[in-house]
Amino acid sequence: MGVVLLASVAHATWNALAKYIDDASLAFAWINLTVAGIGAVFLGFVGLPNQEALPFLLVSFLIHIAYNIFLLNSYRFGDLSQVYPLARGLAPILVTIGAFLFAGENLDIGEVLGILIIAAALASIAEFRATKTLWLSIATGFAIGGYSLVDGLGVRHAHSSFAYAGLLFLLEGGVLGLGITFLRIRQHRSMLTAKLRLGLGAGALSYLAYAAVLWAQQRAPLGVVSALRETSVIVAALMGAYFLKEGLGRRRAVAAIVVCLGVAILVLS
Repeated sequence: MGVVLLASVAHATWNALAKYIDDASLAFAWINLTVAGIGAVFLGFVGLPNQEALPFLLVSFLIHIAYNIFLLNSYRFGDLSQVYPLARGLAPILVTIGAFLFAGENLDIGEVLGILIIAAALASIAEFRATKTLWLSIATGFAIGGYSLVDGLGVRHAHSSFAYAGLLFLLEGGVLGLGITFLRIRQHRSMLTAKLRLGLGAGALSYLAYAAVLWAQQRAPLGVVSALRETSVIVAALMGAYFLKEGLGRRRAVAAIVVCLGVAILVLS
């Protein structure tokens, strides 16, 4: 639980950095190139994951591509505190249902209640002024739920969560990072150095956050891991308010307290 909660902070931080960089495609180019490089380094130490994990990994790779496209465009049209809560709030419910159907994970009433409370509170933080932002955020949420479930099943077939994460991020980051870089260099050659340190830092945090989640998914129910991970919305709301100057209203503060209640129920269960 401690690892997942730390991962949630890292995840919210890299999303805030991605939003802070005023060019969304530039941010995602550097983030993906960074995670691809880290993934390659890890593969050099731990090797490739077991063959049984590869079909899951390839499906996850495709979902991650869609996720990045949805998230990138969500941040083009909406605030961090708009997009992040709904996208992340959908995931625990989708993962819990998927884990029940495909992994045979049965949660007790307390765990189900905690997950529903967290998901409802997170989604309530979101405020939407544009339909495009709403639908992009929902699509992002379904992509998150999809890859979280697939990876949760796939990593259990891998000999190491670090091997699984390394190959996944090498594929995802390589394709997206090189693809976006190629397109942007043709338009603006100055992108090679703009916001470099922020992009590298966000990419490193992105890798750390998801590698930690994969490690936890080998050891705990998928729905519980997903719900705990989504407490990152509280960190994102605070960063959106004070770092990105998006404001923090009473509803968001109340939602933060309700999320803490949901986490407490999960812990007690």
